[in-house]
Amino acid sequence: MWLKQIIKNFFYRSWVPLTITLIVEFAIFEFIGNQQGQPGFLSLSTIILILNQLSIFGIMAVGMTFVIMTSGIDLSIGSVGAMSGVVSAMAAVYFSSISSYLVPFAFLAGILIGVVIGLVMGGIITIWNIPPFIVTLAFMSLLRGLANIITDGKPISPVPEGFLILGRDMLFKFVPISVIIFGIVFLIGLILLHYTSLGRHTLAIGGNEESARLSGIPITRVKLLVYILCSVLSALAGVILASRMGSGSPKVGIGDELAVIASVVIGGTSLSGGKGSLWGTLLGLCVVFTLNSGLNWIGIETFGQQVTLGLVILAAVLTDKLQAKLKEQNAT
Repeated sequence: MWLKQIIKNFFYRSWVPLTITLIVEFAIFEFIGNQQGQPGFLSLSTIILILNQLSIFGIMAVGMTFVIMTSGIDLSIGSVGAMSGVVSAMAAVYFSSISSYLVPFAFLAGILIGVVIGLVMGGIITIWNIPPFIVTLAFMSLLRGLANIITDGKPISPVPEGFLILGRDMLFKFVPISVIIFGIVFLIGLILLHYTSLGRHTLAIGGNEESARLSGIPITRVKLLVYILCSVLSALAGVILASRMGSGSPKVGIGDELAVIASVVIGGTSLSGGKGSLWGTLLGLCVVFTLNSGLNWIGIETFGQQVTLGLVILAAVLTDKLQAKLKEQNAT
């Protein structure tokens, strides 16, 4: 009986298995690296590298966490990022021809694209009551096509030097600016989730939308805000990626939604809505990107990484279902 209770508690607290998984990942890759003659995976420089890699995905994951908590989904985030990156790069080139001081406004142009996209998508989903999967899938294709049409399928480059600040500069020559931005976005997300009505209403809608409606929660407004938030953060991530690459490419972001959704679900946010944690999402991101970095470290090719990510997503979904089943049994 006591063993059964321990197992239940273990699965209820998603941070426990995630933390253990993260520790095991570092230990395994450090061991294999030592065997291959390349020790040092368990080092501060590697941790900074992992954080730099996950920062762009992490920004998108904050918005995705809110969306999934409403029992929704957003498959368009990669395309939103590509579109915003293209627009910001084009704006940077244009503004630099007028004055170098205007280049920072190119970042704002890319983010505003996210606002518009989120408003349109959110409006279609909430006002016309069309399933988020269908709407965001349509926008995933639509935005990718528009980005290719605008650029004729070619990256926008070269870009002015001032455009590279967000993606390449470092604080104290050590911490990437993108990691700092992710930290700020994460803290804002925590405040929104735990200390505002938006967070409470988001969880309530995901838990039981009809009950939330009867309680007087403005369902349409909350969902609209959530999809705008997700699109804006995806646009911000796209702008940072364009800055890091030194070009605005319509080809970037393909498949990014898989890694983001996997990280959110692994972190304990239920696909059926009503339950989620940004701290869990952060741990999920660390697990996924430590795995990717570790596989690169030991020489596993991209295709092998894709197989591994697919298995991780499957494991996350099965864990989510197991948690729900255990809670049902406990309730009865």
